[in-house]
Amino acid sequence: MIKYLSLCALFGVCIFSLLQCPHSKVEESFNLQATHDLYYHGLGPAIKAYMSGDKSGLDVYDHLRFPGVVPRTFLGPLVISIVLNIITYPIKTILDIELDPLTIQTLARGVLLSFNIHAFYRLSVAANFRFGISKGFLVGRYFLFITACQFHLPFYSSRMLPNSFALVLVTHSYADWFESKITRSVVFLTAAAVVFRCDVIILLATVGITLLLRKEVPFFKAIKIGIVTVIASLMLTVPIDSLLWQRFLWPEGEVLLFNTVENRSSEYGTSPWHWYFVKALPKGLLLPLLLIPLSFTRLPQILCGFRVQFLDLDGISYIIPVLAFVGLYSILPHKEIRFIFVTFPMFNVFAAKTIASCHKCVQFSHNQKTSDERVNSKKHSTLLASILYLGCLAIVCISFLASFAFIQLSKMNYPGGEAIISLKKLLKEKKALEKEVNIYIDVASTMTGVSLFGQSSILRDCPLCKFQKGGYEKNNQLKGTSRITFDYVLSEDKDMNAYKVIETVPGFPSFDFRNKRIATSDAIHILQRKI
Repeated sequence: MIKYLSLCALFGVCIFSLLQCPHSKVEESFNLQATHDLYYHGLGPAIKAYMSGDKSGLDVYDHLRFPGVVPRTFLGPLVISIVLNIITYPIKTILDIELDPLTIQTLARGVLLSFNIHAFYRLSVAANFRFGISKGFLVGRYFLFITACQFHLPFYSSRMLPNSFALVLVTHSYADWFESKITRSVVFLTAAAVVFRCDVIILLATVGITLLLRKEVPFFKAIKIGIVTVIASLMLTVPIDSLLWQRFLWPEGEVLLFNTVENRSSEYGTSPWHWYFVKALPKGLLLPLLLIPLSFTRLPQILCGFRVQFLDLDGISYIIPVLAFVGLYSILPHKEIRFIFVTFPMFNVFAAKTIASCHKCVQFSHNQKTSDERVNSKKHSTLLASILYLGCLAIVCISFLASFAFIQLSKMNYPGGEAIISLKKLLKEKKALEKEVNIYIDVASTMTGVSLFGQSSILRDCPLCKFQKGGYEKNNQLKGTSRITFDYVLSEDKDMNAYKVIETVPGFPSFDFRNKRIATSDAIHILQRKI
């Protein structure tokens, strides 16, 4: 029963994060826009262009106009769009759900969230299996509880980052590893590396070496599994992506070339080698990070009066490859916390192992107390064990409060998305829904929440609206006075000739501890042409 309560708590926190922050940022843009295009247009235009050579219908695809720095796979968005069509099909017979495309956007993110929730649940069951549920080590429920009380995993489980898609497969891989289903574990890791995140190949290497050293899989069998999985993964991703990108390619192969061989990712900022250990892990795991070292000790048992060795190295072979992954990844100068999301579930399992051990010792101490009141030392042992257990729970609860504050901060981090909603309301108020309205959206707005779902939301009420988005591509940049042709502009720049500011959306949130509030500043302006 408690296990399902922990699962419901995790699900509730994830849904809360999704509803509180429904918009997306630039890192999620490709997968979100691709999901929009595949949901509304499907593969038809791309297949028609390939078969007939007529590419005039390809203008429905956003990625061909805004290709980004490196190509990404469509496999994740394709799965999301298929599931989304299945979910919305019966609803369409009752409600015209497509009148609100932003609801479709939320449902799309909810589909990805459900995949991650299922993976977390599987890992919780596997953790119980590995660390002995029969002995009372209910690691799984504490894993779900810890994950629910953190910020990053619940918040990003529904966000359409390539890392979030890879997280699903890697978490399943961990679960299979715990359950000694080695073949499937290797398959999941390899597929994640080939299709979604090429950097998972480092984790595949560290885990693979561990499996070989522990003789959990023979060398030639491991090679065979890897080769077959790579071929199968390429057969899935290359045809779909080549069709939609209109050229033969393997997306993650180009990403690997860009990030490692050419080392061009460093153009987007660099950090010192220790950044992941000193900044990213403490920020991502919060206070439960302190519980991980304790999982390799028998401190709770010692406090209960048991004469046992201090070190408990059970399970250390699972965490060493993950730490090695973080260490090897630290060699690359460009670092972001999302790059190591795939390590968080494993770290949380060992934090949960600490709490489960404390729980078991407290339970045992109370049972001993009731059976033998004459042993005064048991009272002292029970008190120490209870203090340690309550301290562990307090650490997790404090992390939950911090996570709640982070969500409130993040709500204001998507001014572009809020601006598009405000513009829709303004158009309704001005009764401009049946007029031709030209709208320009600058780069800052598109990077902070404007999506095709948001644009479609306006088009449902104002079908004559025409959008032009800014971008880093030369053909998407406006120069000189060309903006004067637009009726409305969403921009970070408020000083434009021939335009007046009619509304400003705040952004750039930060904690103002002195005044006990979240401080913001003007981020995106909605401007209307004066003439």
